Amino acid sequence: MASPLFTYASYLNYRLKAVNAHGLHSPFLFELYNFVFHHWDDQESQRLKQLRNIDNPNEILKYTDPRYLEDITTSVGRIARRVTSTHKFSYLLYKLINHLRYERVLEVGTSLGINAAYLGSSKAQRVWTMEGVEEIADLAIKRLKKLEYDHVRVVKGLVEHTFRDSLTLNPELIFIDADHRSEAIFWYLRIIKEMNVPVQCIVIHDIYWSRDMNKAWKQIVADDRYSLTIDLFQAGIIFPNHPMEKQHFVVKF
Repeated sequence: MASPLFTYASYLNYRLKAVNAHGLHSPFLFELYNFVFHHWDDQESQRLKQLRNIDNPNEILKYTDPRYLEDITTSVGRIARRVTSTHKFSYLLYKLINHLRYERVLEVGTSLGINAAYLGSSKAQRVWTMEGVEEIADLAIKRLKKLEYDHVRVVKGLVEHTFRDSLTLNPELIFIDADHRSEAIFWYLRIIKEMNVPVQCIVIHDIYWSRDMNKAWKQIVADDRYSLTIDLFQAGIIFPNHPMEKQHFVVKF
């Protein structure tokens, strides 16, 4: 469950610890800061921001939560306000893919397909995105068809039923933004290891969503199997097999 007070207090602590480019001595991280975290192109940003437009925000959507079997009635606009990443963060994903030249990307947690639209606008050649609620997945498919993003595929079904098959994409980047529970995060990471996926980068959204999510992130940071981890507050980034000694950075974003 989300914990706003914990998130706010954690943000204040993050601001005290976060470093800029001058605190990053690795050439890889220095470039990542300047060309991804800090870089901002107003024209490119405005073009991508148009992807966030919701055609019918007042449209009523009825569905059954597939995990808790709860009947839900809401509006498309309310879903967008509740679950959509900020433009700044979505733009970050776009820049990260382009800078590191990733060709295959997997998103866990499609929702309305707004982040998927940013991913599809990048230089990635194949993007798969996973959504457990069929009615919401259909809205994402409609959005992506309108954009004519034939290289973006929406995978319908509960993640625990579709994640293994989706990993056959052999994604270079995996963006996790679905189940905000530590046990789910560790399940994703375990399956990735078991299937020996050659993933180069894993982005975990909302690492300060709750104490439980943050506990998971701290365990990942302490794990020697993940050589490079970066805390951007909005997300944690893992470079599992980066050729450097075990290091962790808290970076301004």
